[in-house]
Amino acid sequence: MRGSPFQGSDKSEDLPNSEFNCKPSGTRATLSAAISMASCDGLAVFVSCVITIFMRKSLLLSLALIMAAFAVAQEPATFEDVPLGSGGIWQPPVGDNEMPSGGWLFTNSTQYGYWGGFTASNRTDLSQTGLNAQYTAAAGCGYDGSTQYAVAYTMGVQTDVYATDGQLHTVTGCYVTNNLWTYQDILQGGYGELPYGGTTGNDPDWFKVTATGKNASGQTVGTLDFYLADYRFANNEEDYVLNTWEWFDLSPLGNVATISFSLSSSRGSGYNMITPAYFCMDNFNGGGAAPDLPPYIVNPVQDVVFNNYPQTLQVNLNGVATDPDDPDENIVYSIVSNSNPSALTATMSGKILVMTRQNANQATANLTMRATSDGQSVDFIVHVIINAVVDNPPYIINPVSDVVFNEYPQTIQVNLDGVATDPDDPDENIVYSIVSNSNPSALTASLNGKILVMTRQNANQATANLTMRATSDGQSVDFTVHVVISISLVSGYCRRSDF
Repeated sequence: MRGSPFQGSDKSEDLPNSEFNCKPSGTRATLSAAISMASCDGLAVFVSCVITIFMRKSLLLSLALIMAAFAVAQEPATFEDVPLGSGGIWQPPVGDNEMPSGGWLFTNSTQYGYWGGFTASNRTDLSQTGLNAQYTAAAGCGYDGSTQYAVAYTMGVQTDVYATDGQLHTVTGCYVTNNLWTYQDILQGGYGELPYGGTTGNDPDWFKVTATGKNASGQTVGTLDFYLADYRFANNEEDYVLNTWEWFDLSPLGNVATISFSLSSSRGSGYNMITPAYFCMDNFNGGGAAPDLPPYIVNPVQDVVFNNYPQTLQVNLNGVATDPDDPDENIVYSIVSNSNPSALTATMSGKILVMTRQNANQATANLTMRATSDGQSVDFIVHVIINAVVDNPPYIINPVSDVVFNEYPQTIQVNLDGVATDPDDPDENIVYSIVSNSNPSALTASLNGKILVMTRQNANQATANLTMRATSDGQSVDFTVHVVISISLVSGYCRRSDF
């Protein structure tokens, strides 16, 4: 049998002697009166008093039977009420013991040199190894950060739980996790054994706790298994060994007088099991795993108002929703729908909602947003008001100077960027175009972006007017580029003076 002796013994004081009364005080008084009156007043009074006693006793018996039939739910065992010794563990006397917590009793056997069954602990040092780790939960604390929890060692000893009232109960369940020594053994191997999963990780190893429900006669009424480690998955990434507190639902056992716990594994069971036969327990017959509550809105987003164009607005959604049982920093915000994408575009950058109006027209838009936390979500609306903006047309601020051609052939380029401006739209969005050319035989003109490209067509003297248009957000302004084409000798033409 594995385990180690308790160091010292912190024994609780014996209970003081108490006087237990089998009947309520009122019934005892009635009995005394009946005897007294029988000796003084005769048989009639005696009979009357006996009937009174019988009726009261019958009533008490009926109440007792009703209470037995409807046993109240027992208080959960959190093990915070178990007195611990200086070593941080419960230290009972040598012999067979019952460790009380809440409304339950947990069996324990303490002998010279070993122990078994249940004890309680508050140890948190996860650096301990081997036998020194036998009193420590792999989670490093009790369930939900509590101070104390139970440690069970099941090899060769009864590891039973039953109610202090001696009645049948349907137990809700308990939280379980691995013992630190067991956890280390599974991950690292021990006693010359390989870790669970073997060298390749493919060995289908497992380690489980079994709860056996028994009736008042000690007969088994059902069993339930909970795997504390499971390496049987086809995908090795799904293999696990618990170091967190997980809920073991015991309610399917129904009404039971006793629940016995045992451990088994792919590495043997009972006295033949190589894996250290420990597990840890907390909140026996507690409320079970709390339901995961969805997020909800705590700070609705106020109406977003656009008064300018162009305009982009940003809204930080952090804090709009909260999750009552998960960290708010994990909430993810997303856009579900946009009721008016022609008037407004919307994107998310982390938790920042970025909105840009698309034109100067008046409009409204509703953005349906979603806050998601731990797989659950809540939707909310961001209402957007887009006020109309008077869209002024572009106008000329830098007229193009006369363009003069002095040579032939010759091409001249003029950058039109900055010729026009739009008071309420970005100038980079202005588009330039050629409306007309008054003298295409003398001059050709084209646009390359905002570059006006002009090429004279002959050496003759001429003029040309290019009517240009600057367009911005559907409105435009026209302007003229005046071109002067001077006479020029054709390249290679022989003049008289050359002879």
